[in-house]
Amino acid sequence: MAEQKMIEVPFQQWVNDKELWVQLNDLMMQESKLPGPRVNLELSDHFAKQFAHPNLTDTGWELLVSWTDITEAEAGVNDPREFLPFCAVRALGAYYSYAGEEQQVVIQNSIKTAMNDSRWRVREASAMALQSIGEDDFTLLRQLIDMWEKGANRLEQRAFVAALAHPPLLKKKENTLYCLQLAAGIMESIDGGGAQHEDAEHFRVLSKGLEYSLSVFVANEPEEGFVMLERFAKSRDARILKIVKSNLGKSRLSKKYAAQVAEILKEFDKIR
Repeated sequence: MAEQKMIEVPFQQWVNDKELWVQLNDLMMQESKLPGPRVNLELSDHFAKQFAHPNLTDTGWELLVSWTDITEAEAGVNDPREFLPFCAVRALGAYYSYAGEEQQVVIQNSIKTAMNDSRWRVREASAMALQSIGEDDFTLLRQLIDMWEKGANRLEQRAFVAALAHPPLLKKKENTLYCLQLAAGIMESIDGGGAQHEDAEHFRVLSKGLEYSLSVFVANEPEEGFVMLERFAKSRDARILKIVKSNLGKSRLSKKYAAQVAEILKEFDKIR
């Protein structure tokens, strides 16, 4: 099937004219592909890129803030209107490195709120917003995560690892080593029993994120990465073992690093 051609939208004109906001809202919802299994990522990419510059007007800022304020009660999962906060959070991430200090604080709060949203797509938007920040300046992203890491809940931890498991962010070794260190800290908090009395759904969301993200980090820095996986493969916590085994099964590791994977899998045989 041929790819659908991206619709031509004069975003800058519509965003900066309040009289056209209704028209913009209607078009975004109509083209959202919601309800449905896959939101219109191409359109959200295009929309977010409109804000990757330092010249955001007060009107444009007001639009984004108003969209991020749309709650689940107003637009639940799979409602076409859910596409508006999804796009707004992504756009705020694209603008973050250009924003002034006061606006950055607002964006930080919006992204952190999105991390904890009950709607999975809005949570995904928070991770994608962090990716945009990291692509502009990994130091900025690291500062944010370092600020939030202490005391972060499971949904916030999931946003961190999902954001960092993004190949464009891992081109420098120091970036990947940071990701491995952060992931190891999260794994340690689980291994210590910290998740046992928490919300089961929130832990499930984090676990799903860890079950693939570690393999992305390890594939970029296999020497340090496999040392980490081997350490956690010796855990007696079933949750940790599930995460490790899932990552070892990812083709990015199992095909290129078959010997290292096989060696770590021996640890699982010892447990039986």
